[in-house]
Amino acid sequence: MRILEVKEMWIHTHFITDCEKLPAEGMHRIESGIEPVLRKLGIVYGIHFREEPGERGIRIVLECIPFPEVLKEIRKHLEEIVKDIPVRPRPTEVRIAKENALT
Repeated sequence: MRILEVKEMWIHTHFITDCEKLPAEGMHRIESGIEPVLRKLGIVYGIHFREEPGERGIRIVLECIPFPEVLKEIRKHLEEIVKDIPVRPRPTEVRIAKENALT
């Protein structure tokens, strides 16, 4: 997984990834990896995950907007944490339509 973009939205920072489906173990891995970093940097806010309608990637949402230098540090650590998480597309469903015979 990679972080493609960072957006500041209202009071949160969104790290937009290239991963479309993130299982619970991936979320736990990200949370447990980034929380000690946040605490070390003096940030008491956590993260959550979000899907935006019409957007392909999962967002990792930091529940604050840190100063630019702190944000660079967080992004560096977050990129290291997510680099080994496989990119998974959303599950697709295959349907086979039966042809109706008009006889």
